Amino acid sequence: MTNKENFDLSQVSTDDVKKFWQSKPLSSEGIPHELGSPEFFKLYNSQREAIEPIPYSYRLHEYTDFKGKKVLDVGSGNGYVLSKYASEGADVHGIDITEAGIDLCRKRFKYLNLKGNFQVADAQEIPFPDDTFDCVCSMGVLHHVPDTQKALHEIFRVLKPGGRLIVMFYHRHSAKYQLKYRVWSWVTGKSMQQLVNEFDGVGNPKGTVFSRSELGKMLARFTDVKMHVGFLETRDIILRGARYLPERLFLPLAPLIGWNLYAKARKPI
Repeated sequence: MTNKENFDLSQVSTDDVKKFWQSKPLSSEGIPHELGSPEFFKLYNSQREAIEPIPYSYRLHEYTDFKGKKVLDVGSGNGYVLSKYASEGADVHGIDITEAGIDLCRKRFKYLNLKGNFQVADAQEIPFPDDTFDCVCSMGVLHHVPDTQKALHEIFRVLKPGGRLIVMFYHRHSAKYQLKYRVWSWVTGKSMQQLVNEFDGVGNPKGTVFSRSELGKMLARFTDVKMHVGFLETRDIILRGARYLPERLFLPLAPLIGWNLYAKARKPI
């Protein structure tokens, strides 16, 4: 098949991104419970923790290091990550481009009796003064932003000198992208870009993959940059019949060809 739809990511607007995520909040299509209900959050948590088990999440996010300190989540989704920081005593702030996301964050925090501050805002124009936060995280969000580099500049601006950056992007050199999507592009006639977009739902206007070197260049203003890779599904390698094989079969390969590219860094002092 050769009539693959082309996607010009340079034409994606902030309104395009907002419209999609407002209509399809994080994981809403895959959870058969009322959006924002306790059952919704419980199932979301279990799905999230299958990818990032709680001990791993604590190492990744360093939750206990920010007690009494200010943490910002850019693209706070339904508040999962920020709830962990808040439960460990951090002063947490979340911004999301959609009203739907902010509503979910507030509902999660209300159920958990936690304190948090949330507002609708654009990652490309973060509404806080320079040098405000001890930690800024953004997990699987910035690759959807029209101008990812501008968003990273904004994060750099609002971090305090010495502040912590914790981010996740999609990995260009993953089995999902280099193997699964190449095969499915040929089978379905969809472009690789369309398949990346549709990982987060049909109609998603933008999803971008990055290699370590590409991400490193984007994080050039930061110091002490460290990256690692995770999250490999059996069906990323075995395209048919993967359900008959245990998920742990290819786990040793996750640090090499996983879908999630994590980076941690600091703003120079």
